[in-house]
Formats: sequence, structure tokens, C-alpha cells
Amino acid sequence: MTARPNDFTPLYVHISRYLRALILNGELAAGDAIPSETDLVKKFGTTRGTVRSAVDVLVNEKLVQRVHGKGTFVQARPIRHDIWDFGGFTDSLGDQAALGVAKVISTRNLDLEGRTYFELVRLRGIKVGDEIDYLSLDTSWIPLNMFPGIDDVDFEDRSLYELFRKTYDTHPRRTAMTLTAEVIDDTERRLLKEKSQDALLVAHGSAFDQNDIEIERIKSVYSSRIQFNFTTAIADPEEWLK
Repeated sequence: MTARPNDFTPLYVHISRYLRALILNGELAAGDAIPSETDLVKKFGTTRGTVRSAVDVLVNEKLVQRVHGKGTFVQARPIRHDIWDFGGFTDSLGDQAALGVAKVISTRNLDLEGRTYFELVRLRGIKVGDEIDYLSLDTSWIPLNMFPGIDDVDFEDRSLYELFRKTYDTHPRRTAMTLTAEVIDDTERRLLKEKSQDALLVAHGSAFDQNDIEIERIKSVYSSRIQFNFTTAIADPEEWLK
């Protein structure tokens, strides 16, 4: 795992990224022990305290669990679902008959936490025949210092993640999302053609690249016409004690 130039990220964060990648890439399965503190201290040339801080990050994310006297074990495999990986909608359709479509609602540059971001708001959905059904209202905040010129791109017929890969040699690898049920505002409801005042599913989070660097902040409001199907594999803690 390599760092970007002038990357002042603390070492414990780099270690947590390394361990997370082992889990998300399938090199460590549910129930497997992660590398020992001693091995990680040697690999990264650091202290046990730094390694423990790195593992704490994964414990808080529920990816691993410490078992007293045994070690630290992978708690769960990543969740997979049949929507579009919170950003890879065009990629996920593949050879299906449905065509992924997007409609740009607005774009602008704005300052957040001392950095300038490009804000892109789009409706995204599918087209079957002549019918278009917009299924999500997505807002992306992209740091301009990492992707100069992205604010000049026409996203009506362009995949954001394809642009990351082909133009900026940046490869989205994972997302960290929080799903909540929220009552959306009238503008969002009108754009998604929602007649009911019921709460909708809203995702907030970030996308990270091959170096586990945040490349996009995300808000997605999902239509009531979407059905999510989640599957996950969770290790049995009793097996770790044998």
C-alpha cells in the first residue's frame, strides 16, 4: 500500500488500512486471526501502542473482535448487495437489458472544512425501452485538489467512477456508508416523483481509493421503488475459543 505525496496520515491509520484491505480483498476470511501485534510491529517498524490503535479502528468498525488470550479475529465478511455499490451504478448493470441513465440537477464548487470540493447532484436510474425510472438522487462532493478539472466534465453521459479510473488513475475500492430512514424535503420528493410523505432510505458516507484515501463524500436518497437485498457471513465467536 502506497501513500500519496505529502501524506501526513498517522501510521496507525496506514496500518488499519492495510488490515482492512486484507479483509475486504478476501485474504482474511471470517474467523481468521489477523497478524499478531509482534508481526505488525516488525512489519511497520513501530510500537505496540500504535498497532493497538490501528486494530481499535477495525474493532469499532465491527470488522474484527478481540478474544482474550486468543488473539484478534475477523468478525464478518463485507456486506454485498444488488444495487450499485453506492456509486458504481453504471458498472453494476453490466449486460442487463436496462440502461443506466443520469440527469445532472446541479453543479458547483464550495468550501468544506478548509478544502474546495466539486458538488455534483444527479438523478440516476434505469431506462427500459422508452421509459426512464429515476431511482436515486445522489450528491457527490469531490476534492478538487485531487481531481483538478473534474468540474469541467459533462456528467450527463459519463460515469464518475470510470472517470476516476481512466483519467485520474484512481480506483474506487470500498465505501463506508450509514443507512437511515429520513423524511426528505419537497424538492427531493418532487425529483424522485414520490407522492407519499413517508420516510425514505438515505445513505451518507464516503468512497475510498486503492490507497484507502477518501475520494468522494456521498449522500444518496433512494426511491421507495428500490428493494435492497443484503447478504453477509458472520463468524461464530464460539469457534474462536476452541
